[in-house]
Amino acid sequence: MKKFISLNQLFSQLRNRGFNTWLDRLTFFRILLIWASIIIIFGIVYYFFSGSQSYLFYQIKNNSSIGLKDSIYFSFITATSTGYGDILPFGHFKVLAIVEVVSGLLLLAFVTSKLISIKQDIILSEIYDISFNEKINRLRSSLLVFRQNLNRIINKIEEHSIKKREINDIYVYISSLEDILNEILSLISTSKKNYFKKVIDPINTELLFNSIIHSFEKLNELMHLLDENKLDWKREVTLDLINRCISLNNTLFDKLNVSKNLAEKTAIDLNAHKNKVIEMIKNRLIAPQDQNVTPNIDQKGSG
Repeated sequence: MKKFISLNQLFSQLRNRGFNTWLDRLTFFRILLIWASIIIIFGIVYYFFSGSQSYLFYQIKNNSSIGLKDSIYFSFITATSTGYGDILPFGHFKVLAIVEVVSGLLLLAFVTSKLISIKQDIILSEIYDISFNEKINRLRSSLLVFRQNLNRIINKIEEHSIKKREINDIYVYISSLEDILNEILSLISTSKKNYFKKVIDPINTELLFNSIIHSFEKLNELMHLLDENKLDWKREVTLDLINRCISLNNTLFDKLNVSKNLAEKTAIDLNAHKNKVIEMIKNRLIAPQDQNVTPNIDQKGSG
């Protein structure tokens, strides 16, 4: 036996199919077209389905024979709840008139709510734009902090004042880079078909990806200096994190290339720059390393 669908299931299916999104996208012109179509359709029904039991009665002319123009006129005054009383419905047309009145009132309520929400939508859109731009700026700032942290380690290596503990803790900074890249990936992966989500603009896209490349350049500089000073830094957790960051970086650039959010020349330059840096990092990951630590390291801070 076939089961009936509950109202909750019906509304859930409508939401899943984007019904609410479709309603939000309706313009006033489209609403006017729907409203006019309803009036005309009901008018045609009144005219063509008029019979001995269901008909419209013209009181002034004392006549039940009403033309198409008068049927559409009756449909209009019914949908707008005007009701002059010159034409009256009989039989099943009474029920049909009630349905049309309800449909007209629903459309009127929808137009009213849309008018009220216009200003709210403008305000919310401005707030969302500010929040979205702040998120992009925060991500760029996080990448800058990552590079500053690596710079501090590089300075200590050059001054021969770095401690073994600090070398072992390099993975902490690389872990923060992984978190940043994951957050950027969620931002870049936003579909353009999503009506309620903002897509990052080309300028911010270029700035963000340049910042990512500079961060990997700084990581490569650190790795080069560590190897040059024969410092033992290649812990398993560190190498694993670097490989994960490289994988995330490749995914980000794949998303960028598919989205075509940037000019072709800009995208080609960024990809070439990225490939060069990533290739150098990969070579350093697999390069043999002298495990003897230089005596310049301050062993007092080891632990």
